[in-house]
Amino acid sequence: MMLLLRSRRLPSRGRRNRAMKRSDLAALALSGCSALFLWVSGCAKPLTQTEADGKDLYEIHCYECHDQNQLGLKKVPPKLHDVFSAHFLPDGTTPATDAAVRQVIIYGKRTMPPFNGRLSDDQITDLIAYLHRK
Repeated sequence: MMLLLRSRRLPSRGRRNRAMKRSDLAALALSGCSALFLWVSGCAKPLTQTEADGKDLYEIHCYECHDQNQLGLKKVPPKLHDVFSAHFLPDGTTPATDAAVRQVIIYGKRTMPPFNGRLSDDQITDLIAYLHRK
């Protein structure tokens, strides 16, 4: 079965963008092309158990400062959504590696408190796995 995908122009600074319509995405999903559908629609694969545990830890220990800033801090903590996609951590000098993130979690940095003794090594591993997905 051949599936024809319609596209439409989206306004953008002089560039042509092609986007699929919802009806096209629905037809694609119904045609059994689920991997392509997930890629096109931006949906991610389900979290592994380690990542799900890390997400729970993130929501308990990190979300309040890094996503909501509900504590009214003068210096807003950096967002962690793409922490591993950059070459450096938000401080601009530390390489974005698992070991560096682990050190920041354990010992804290600037206004971030240390989590040494509050999180186990396994919990920190789960949290780092989730940050890779975030």
